[in-house]
Amino acid sequence: MSKSLTLPRTPSAEAGTMARSSLARVWREQRPLVKMDLCNLCGRCLFYCPEGALAGGREILANLDFCKGCGICANECPARAIVMQPEYTKDPGLIGGDE
Repeated sequence: MSKSLTLPRTPSAEAGTMARSSLARVWREQRPLVKMDLCNLCGRCLFYCPEGALAGGREILANLDFCKGCGICANECPARAIVMQPEYTKDPGLIGGDE
């Protein structure tokens, strides 16, 4: 007996537009939220971010134009100062769903 699998709707961009822009926010499903009160500024998140979307100094800042929402920064943070926050709060995968 097989069960029917329903896949969630996922955001997509118009064909050919992703190469013209590095704006990952169009299709990202989650984004990093840095809790600076927990951060020890070790820099592991900066090292492991595959897109170089994080910048550090006195605080860690995420460039959401380049962040793809992979969660590697949150996974590698030893202080658990980075949590991944859903990009959309209503119908999953629909662009503008949180309006």
